[in-house]
Amino acid sequence: GEDPDFSRKIAALEVDLLALEYTDLRVLASESAGNGPGPESSILKIKGTEVQQRITELLVEAAGYYGNPYLRGMSYEGDNFPIGPEQAVGAAPEYFNMRKTSIYGGSNEIQRNIIAKAVLGL
Repeated sequence: GEDPDFSRKIAALEVDLLALEYTDLRVLASESAGNGPGPESSILKIKGTEVQQRITELLVEAAGYYGNPYLRGMSYEGDNFPIGPEQAVGAAPEYFNMRKTSIYGGSNEIQRNIIAKAVLGL
């Protein structure tokens, strides 16, 4: 059956993804009008990384134990067949890889400081 909690997480993620898309379109329209980047660019970075991380969290949750990490180089005769859904194989590595997105390009904490300075005029 369908898990209502998981469905709620997907719905919330979809709302956040749409909000991110609309913010992106507003930033692009502002740039096209000749305005420089404002605090919205930092908001996009923060929210974008959060959405990316939440997507991989849901992927790992959906994959369950099929998404556990494994070492590709450590295979044994007879275990070279796929187990579980094909997309589950990369779930855990992708999840761990996405943890870095809140750091590169300026940590989310630095981006929050940029937003505070821009909005509050500090």
